[in-house]
Parts: sequence; C-alpha cells; structure tokens
Amino acid sequence: MTPIEQLKDYADRNYQSGGHWVVECFDDVDYQRYLDMAGGAVNRAKRFLKEYWLFRVEQCEAVQDY
Repeated sequence: MTPIEQLKDYADRNYQSGGHWVVECFDDVDYQRYLDMAGGAVNRAKRFLKEYWLFRVEQCEAVQDY
C-alpha cells in the first residue's frame, strides 16, 4: 500500500469520528501535502490529518451551538 493509500485508508476507517472531512474533501495532492509536511512519515501525517478533522468537527459544533 502506498503512503497515500495508507492515509486514505486511515481517514476512511475513521469516517464516523471526523475522517469524513478528509475522505470527502481531499484528493491525492492534499494527501501528498500532508505527507510532505510530515517529512514523508506516514504515522506523523496521520496525526496531522486527525488534527485537521478534529479541528473541523470542533468548528462545526461551535457553529451549531451558536
């Protein structure tokens, strides 16, 4: 499995907990950008992706509560 495929799989497996923000909105260029930010380390890129989707979930909850 390529690094991008690993990131896609990770987001897909976490779809219900916020990964849908990545699955539905990212393309290969976005995944590669996160890999680049992580210096090519897949596990670090996964952490960055999770931080991204948790931030989006938090934003949505804040708007819904407003």
